[in-house]
Amino acid sequence: MGTRMLRRIRYGGGDRGDEGVATAAVVMTVAVLLAAGILIVGRIAQADDMFTRAQAGADAAALGTLAPLRDRAVSLALDGIDPSAAGYWSVGAPPESAAAEYAAQNRMKVTRTRLSGMRGDTAMVEVATKECQLKRKEELTAKERDDLRNKRDLCTDAQGKKGIGRFATAKAVAAMISPQCAFDFVNPLPGATGIGPISRLRCDNVTVYPGGDRARVTRLFKLRLVDHENPIAYDGRPDGLGGTAGGGGVVASECAKTGKRPADDLPFGGAVVAWALCWRGTAYAWGGGSYDGPTRGICCSPGGYDGRNYYGFDCSGLTMYAVYQASRGRIALGHFTGSQLHDPRGTAVPLDQLQAGDLLFFGPDPSHHVAIYYGDNQMVEAPQTGDVVKISPLRQPDYARRFG
Repeated sequence: MGTRMLRRIRYGGGDRGDEGVATAAVVMTVAVLLAAGILIVGRIAQADDMFTRAQAGADAAALGTLAPLRDRAVSLALDGIDPSAAGYWSVGAPPESAAAEYAAQNRMKVTRTRLSGMRGDTAMVEVATKECQLKRKEELTAKERDDLRNKRDLCTDAQGKKGIGRFATAKAVAAMISPQCAFDFVNPLPGATGIGPISRLRCDNVTVYPGGDRARVTRLFKLRLVDHENPIAYDGRPDGLGGTAGGGGVVASECAKTGKRPADDLPFGGAVVAWALCWRGTAYAWGGGSYDGPTRGICCSPGGYDGRNYYGFDCSGLTMYAVYQASRGRIALGHFTGSQLHDPRGTAVPLDQLQAGDLLFFGPDPSHHVAIYYGDNQMVEAPQTGDVVKISPLRQPDYARRFG
């Protein structure tokens, strides 16, 4: 049809010249409309491309925001430490840093970042394109025309042209999905009240400690795009004042009941003592305790007690909890008295120079028992099955370590 119309224009004339001119005018009008349509389609395609790139950038930024948290969890697991100790507070950098890095790789700028979940394991990121789509002059408002004349609030498009334009924006939410991890323990020394040495840590039936392969372990901690943020707000610190009992009942510490959590301005040692005393009166449970609070114990103590019958802390569970909370999640000790004694972040303390918050170790190396120096020749401990977290008179320790 287009060829026939062009030929008619080209060959029209004679006594039908007016008809030829009219036909030419119609064809030119159609051509202009077609050209305008191509421009419109081109602008729509450009806008679609911008929004596609913006969404890809948002997806990358949301996933990338959680990469440091995943790496932290992997490192803990490879060291034989429960990876649940990894919260964004332990990353050492704000989430905005990772989001900006991954957004920049996709030529995007981050406009908003927000974490959710108790551990900050869900990230929402909003981005905008760095380049804009320039508006046509007839699209500009009076203010925008004035801005253009005076070169105010100009943006640059993908071809390097400056003008008044619009940006594409997008939003994405990502979450870290952690594997199920469990420890195997060897039998401790006779008479020990702390949990025995770790023999193996397995996550989703893969051995991650000892000798775990980092690449393989990393794949166990999945980063995935999700539809919604976590409904639990992230407040930037570990919440160590509550736990869920095996029967579903909530176990609240005295600090949670009274609302008097340890003050933020306490010296580190004082904070270790204060967090331990939040759970004063809580039952001893062999193998019990986590970075969040008390847990059901495991089987079985040297005396034959099944920790699964109790919900609380054993001695090393209490100390690892207190140090973790006092450090705001930056120091995650292992759940074994021997590993706490030899943790390189601790400093040996002469026994005549003890300060509140020092960890006290009893028995040969590896240690049988660990407690927290309270001051005034007293200590906080989870002593043994049938007893509770309490303040006891100081017994002579064999070693002392100071953290923080």
